[in-house]
Amino acid sequence: MLTKIAVHLSRKIKRWLASGKGSAAYWNASLVATRPFRTKQESLEHFHWRNAQYPGYIDLMPVGGQDGKVVVDYGCGPGNDLVGFSVFSKPSKLYGMDVSAPALQVASQRIELHEAPVELVQLDEVENKLPLDSESVDYIHTSGVLHHCLNLDRILEEFYRILKPTGQVSVMIYNSESVWFHLYVGYMWKLKWKKNKDLSTREAFRLTTDGKECPISRCYEKKEFIDLFSKAGFIGSHTGNAMSLHELGCMDHRFDALADRSFPPEHRDFISNLTFDPRGFPLHKGEIAGINACFTFSKQQISA
Repeated sequence: MLTKIAVHLSRKIKRWLASGKGSAAYWNASLVATRPFRTKQESLEHFHWRNAQYPGYIDLMPVGGQDGKVVVDYGCGPGNDLVGFSVFSKPSKLYGMDVSAPALQVASQRIELHEAPVELVQLDEVENKLPLDSESVDYIHTSGVLHHCLNLDRILEEFYRILKPTGQVSVMIYNSESVWFHLYVGYMWKLKWKKNKDLSTREAFRLTTDGKECPISRCYEKKEFIDLFSKAGFIGSHTGNAMSLHELGCMDHRFDALADRSFPPEHRDFISNLTFDPRGFPLHKGEIAGINACFTFSKQQISA
């Protein structure tokens, strides 16, 4: 029975991909890894375990410090960060928004376990209308989401509309200046394992992150991403990167990559110029060379 369901979902995803309509069908069928929890303690242990897979992430995308604030978790998935906000902050109002109904169902079950007052909202990925008043939100948190979105311009317009003049947006997106991009995809995936070798690294990257059928999975350079927000009326900065444990494991292959004459120069230069911090984490131009790039944005103040 499970096999038949999997085949049905796979066909459903492929039909949706062929339509060019975006990612919602994929995320309806492919939840971020989760499991049922029996107690609050189990749920909170999972929160800490998941963050530990990306050392430094939680410092860059904190869930504390939002007491008395109106908070939106945009792309909340099965609710991991909603749990974090409900435990480590006391928001006056907490919204969890996602395009996936199954994800929101899982999130609902989990936050009920924590007795957390969260309002869940299913979004239309084409329209991207957020059912909130203009200038009503203090803090928008969106982690690992915007690089999967169909109409990013519309989303940023809505972020700008609902955010208070003093509000803040915190974002994590995939980083092209990373070990994942240059070593895992550029060498291990395409050269060592000979997968999708005829695709560009950016095209192949999509197949390596959230499942090969995930229709949209982009990566960005810092300036490229900041410029997108700037065009929507925001001002902001890159706050740092988080390294995945997967990338740390890939570092054992860097010498094989550098010895391979077919390793493209852009990837060779990146890997050969890495330095290391006291923990042994690789650095690119002094910054952690990890897949998770984090940013903060606020509204540009327009003078009268």
